[in-house]
Amino acid sequence: MDKFDFNGKKVLVTGASSGVGREVAILLSKMGAKIVIISRRKIELKKTISLMTGDDHQYRVLDLADFNALVSTIKDIVAKDREKFDYIAHCAGVAVPVPLRSMSLDNIVQTFSINTFSFMALLKCVAQKRLFNDCGAVVGISSCVGVYGQAANAVYGASKGAMDAFMKSAAKELRPRKIRVNTICPCGIKTEMLANQAVKDIDGDCVDTLPNYLMLPDKVASIVVTLLSDSMKYISGVAIDVDEAKTWEV
Repeated sequence: MDKFDFNGKKVLVTGASSGVGREVAILLSKMGAKIVIISRRKIELKKTISLMTGDDHQYRVLDLADFNALVSTIKDIVAKDREKFDYIAHCAGVAVPVPLRSMSLDNIVQTFSINTFSFMALLKCVAQKRLFNDCGAVVGISSCVGVYGQAANAVYGASKGAMDAFMKSAAKELRPRKIRVNTICPCGIKTEMLANQAVKDIDGDCVDTLPNYLMLPDKVASIVVTLLSDSMKYISGVAIDVDEAKTWEV
């Protein structure tokens, strides 16, 4: 396969109703992939489909916090079109800053369900040969907060740190099938999710008014697609900082 040729390959993209997930789906569609996009928002998923190249794509409306429903949905997709997946870009996530004094079990469960447990559910499916082809790849979007921490964001950081730890063991387990698993850890992307946060250190209550120094979703999407591609065939089990070397400065 050409290093950046996804022609005929089946790809699952979660969180494709906006932001990085939408940009990943659009970019992969231009490279010939057959894509299934998943999110909770039907209208936005249909908008993403309208922006994609080609017509051999589909969407599923699903709450990714439901572990069992996500596994069942993957099984149903494969059963209906009789084509296993080759790649997964897990771009779904939620960030709700909560100070330590205000956190609750409900907040912890909700955050982990969407950010971490959904990633685990996807890799459960990847581990089943009847659902996922050998020699594929999975990329999950984690966060620099999971690596470096952030005040009032411990729950979110823990969910992303757990995601990175899970990825490393999954990569080792799937290595015999030549399936690569990686995460990227960006910090500050110009997306709806960031704009909608009730507590944040930056100004802007919609994407257009967020600061220009934030990273652009389409640029981050290019990193995800590159990691999925055969050009990165030797990279697996790695959580990659995507932060322009900013977060570790002293």
